[in-house]
Amino acid sequence: MWSFCLHSLVREYGWQFFRRVVLPHPVKTVQAVWASGALDFSGEMTALGAEGTPQSFGGARSLVGVGFCLKPLDPPCPSGRFNHDCRFLESLPHSETTDVPAACRQCAIREIGTLALRAGAAVYVMTSAKDILLDVFAPALDEGRFTAGLFALCRYSLRPFAVGLLAGGVRGWMFPFEQGDCRDYKTWLKADRGTKEERTEINPPNRSAIREFLRAAAQEPPPAVGFEKRGNVLFPLAAAESALR
Repeated sequence: MWSFCLHSLVREYGWQFFRRVVLPHPVKTVQAVWASGALDFSGEMTALGAEGTPQSFGGARSLVGVGFCLKPLDPPCPSGRFNHDCRFLESLPHSETTDVPAACRQCAIREIGTLALRAGAAVYVMTSAKDILLDVFAPALDEGRFTAGLFALCRYSLRPFAVGLLAGGVRGWMFPFEQGDCRDYKTWLKADRGTKEERTEINPPNRSAIREFLRAAAQEPPPAVGFEKRGNVLFPLAAAESALR
């Protein structure tokens, strides 16, 4: 954790975090660092103030975050890799005759995003630490845009990521990748700049746990039929709104 912080101080993410989070909210930041330091990240899932059931997840201020590095490489993702895009999710609802591209059939982002929609949660394809700060942590802290989140990310990032969530008051469930993930700062920094040749994977038990969690959080009738991209985040779009697009 401290190694990550020291390395980041000389980079844009570090001073942006200091300016947007630490300076205006020093008490919350110290409390978040302290709380993060007491957590055990060695398990298959880490909960942050998230003792509630999946039924307490979902709706307008819930967010599902997945790493861009989950995107398939062979065949390649039709949306490209180092970006916040998902052509499949952004074009929902599909007609019954629409063929699912081969790359999308095997993609965890497609599956997780589709299940998130049934829970009425926003979806965010995570790229750089700076974007996560500006798109998730700062809006949660400044305006309460997000209050609950489910995230899949590399284990190396879990503790600093938890600090951002805790400072923003976000109840979170964090699932680590099993393969292809960043294991040190050098590898993490390359991925943060968009250089990630490996495809990360969520192990089958965790993927199943995420699937069941989101299914349990699903709302009836479904609150949305598609997504609308606002900035870098995909927000649920109700049927009536979708018809007007």
